[in-house]
Amino acid sequence: MRTPSTVDNQHVVNLVVLLVSATAAWLAPLQTFLLAYAVIGPFHYLTEIAWLRKKDYYFGDGIISPRLFLMITVALCSVACLDLYFRRGWAAYAIGGLIVLSLGALGKNVPVLLGAFGLMVAIKLFVHGYGLFLAVFVPTVIHVYVFTLIFLISGAMRGTRRTLLAWLNPLLLVAIPVVLVRLGNGAGIGMGTGTPGQYWMTSEATFASLHEYIAGMLGLGMHFDPHGTLGPNAIAVFRFLAFIYLHHYLNWFAKTELLAWHKVSRTSWLIIGTVYAAAIGSYAYSFAVGFYAAYFLSLLHVLLELPLNLRSVRGIALQPWNAWRAKIELARGKTVEPQAR
Repeated sequence: MRTPSTVDNQHVVNLVVLLVSATAAWLAPLQTFLLAYAVIGPFHYLTEIAWLRKKDYYFGDGIISPRLFLMITVALCSVACLDLYFRRGWAAYAIGGLIVLSLGALGKNVPVLLGAFGLMVAIKLFVHGYGLFLAVFVPTVIHVYVFTLIFLISGAMRGTRRTLLAWLNPLLLVAIPVVLVRLGNGAGIGMGTGTPGQYWMTSEATFASLHEYIAGMLGLGMHFDPHGTLGPNAIAVFRFLAFIYLHHYLNWFAKTELLAWHKVSRTSWLIIGTVYAAAIGSYAYSFAVGFYAAYFLSLLHVLLELPLNLRSVRGIALQPWNAWRAKIELARGKTVEPQAR
């Protein structure tokens, strides 16, 4: 139950999660990112997918049934993962298609949805680099950072009491990455020589091309050499990634009381435990195999969460309008229900 004390406690927990994530990212960025992605990530993906299933993936009033939405999402997620090997640009179409389909959770105007998909395809064909940006940034930075920030802002706006702490957390989520990237200067445990250890460097080689692209978008030129050392720019990028990923995962687990995500059936927990054990065990065979398993689960949970993300964006956009309507009607002696988020 969402009581004022529960919400206030959640703000405190969110602050602790922010500080823990920032500290770990500062002290050992590469190790923090790899451990978070490989160990904590799959458990987050599986538990959130189970929680979303209880909510019909927030697609209950959508243009298609939640079950069909799940089937299409799994199929397009598989296509996007295969693109890691074939490199034919399929991932951009798959992710773009799921973004448009997720809009169908908010409205059932088929011509508008088809027009939106056509526009996305046209942009992909004629705007250089747009497809790669869509395929890389939506499942990574946009999901784990931008949408997490949107959820914190949405929580602060929905609160019945406007507290400083409620807005401090979103502000810190914006400020901490700036500090980590711009003021790092390569300092930190394990970072003194720029080399965190050969095991970690070899493991990072699986992500190297992806992280080099993200580094370029952040304005930080980076070339990763698994047999070399980490320069200041590489350390800054890894600090940014370590912070946003670890915070994203811990923020989810910190919402146990608020979201009750752990209250799923025994069958669901059995499936979660089995798949999680298989995903973690795959790393013992090969880190690359483990990466592909984690990537599939990661992308699947990202795409299944899109309807919820879009609802949150709409909720923030409508909040000023709902507040203004409430004040007008209150002045007239009436009460109104806010528009759906």
